[in-house]
Amino acid sequence: MTVQRFYATGKRKSAIARVYMKAGSGNIVVNKRNY
Repeated sequence: MTVQRFYATGKRKSAIARVYMKAGSGNIVVNKRNY
């Protein structure tokens, strides 16, 4: 079974944020830190 992933990019001025999302427990992890 393949894992469905979503990819998004956000930009503001010179900053770029890249986000990968997949189905899971609902926990939010950013840069290996839980939120």
